[in-house]
Amino acid sequence: MNRATRGVGHRDSGYDRKVAHVGRLPAAVALGSLFNPLNSSMIAVALAHIEAEFHVGIAAVTWLAAGFYLTGIMVPPVMGTLADRLGPRLVFCAGLVTMAVTGVLAALAPSFPALVVVRLLQAFASCATMPAGMAIVQAVMPGEDGRPPPRVIATISMALTAGAAAGPVLGGFLVSFWGWQAIFLVNVPLAAVALVAALRWLPKVRVDGRSQALLPRLRPQLLATCGQFALVNMVFYSAFFVVPLWAQRSAGVPAHIAGLLVLPMAGLAVVMTPVAVALAARAGMRTVLMASATLLLGGSCLLLGVGPVWLVLVVAALLGVASALSQFGLNSLVFVHADRRDTGVAVGFFQASRYVGAATASSLLGVLFDGGGMAGSGWTMAAVSAVVLVAGSLLPVRRPVSAASGGDRSDP
Repeated sequence: MNRATRGVGHRDSGYDRKVAHVGRLPAAVALGSLFNPLNSSMIAVALAHIEAEFHVGIAAVTWLAAGFYLTGIMVPPVMGTLADRLGPRLVFCAGLVTMAVTGVLAALAPSFPALVVVRLLQAFASCATMPAGMAIVQAVMPGEDGRPPPRVIATISMALTAGAAAGPVLGGFLVSFWGWQAIFLVNVPLAAVALVAALRWLPKVRVDGRSQALLPRLRPQLLATCGQFALVNMVFYSAFFVVPLWAQRSAGVPAHIAGLLVLPMAGLAVVMTPVAVALAARAGMRTVLMASATLLLGGSCLLLGVGPVWLVLVVAALLGVASALSQFGLNSLVFVHADRRDTGVAVGFFQASRYVGAATASSLLGVLFDGGGMAGSGWTMAAVSAVVLVAGSLLPVRRPVSAASGGDRSDP
């Protein structure tokens, strides 16, 4: 069977060029997809400075985070649907252009309400790249059990986990040396690089219009996966916000040092992703999910005794390893339980579930953070982690027999 015949129904006439760039495709998708997690967590270190700049309270300034996450809940499924209908490459590139524009507008915002509006537009743009990019990956690189090759999922998972965990670190240095505006302006050169990579390496895949529903029915197994991801991210983002805020307001630590306190979370989230791939291959996906939940619970419990800096670093390390395992495991299950023709909207729902957890965490921050410690956040994180541990033992990790035998186009 020649390559042109093998690609029928999923690829356009430029297939030869796509094959030449297929090795670079995951890198281009990963680069474009990191804007969402990076900007979702980078704001954490800038909140105190923005609060002082515009003379607003902590309850008001946290809406820069909460508003981003609420947009992240609603928009990704819509962007995924647009990618499935209009073409994922178009949606991917449009998101990058909008990221660059909003980066400039946010830095020039004359008032706090204007900054909030631009921040919401930034959230809207950042939600486009992940569902669109994964729709391209699924069309060009389908693998066993309905999911792309594990190395591809691992590459993109590493970018997502590293982007979210590295946000406070990068944001701390940017804010310390160039002010809070720098966390928005940094998106301009990053978006330019990502756009060049997208235009060169992302193929145009044929739009499959057979699914006509605006938001198609999703399998219960996929919804359960998204729910688990929401709970996991509630724990992660609680740590992303409460640790830097506690360090600056209670311990008197400078912004760039406060960001470094979560550095182990960023580094181990990247380093341990290949370990997650190997663990899944040897012991199964269930083991990956249970190990992640156990580490999540352990790190949350340790947060209750935080005082010395070394204990904060231990908590960050445990959560970093848990992040690598859960991001890879749950991301893989999306493709196991999703209908291939609706990959974009399925990934959109998965991305939205990240911000269900993140929005909940940021909304509770003003209630749980008492200025003197992290006990309130620690107890909440521990309780949610316990739920994650129980749910991890019940979450389906394989495609149902009826769906597997009938192909990806069977109804849930």
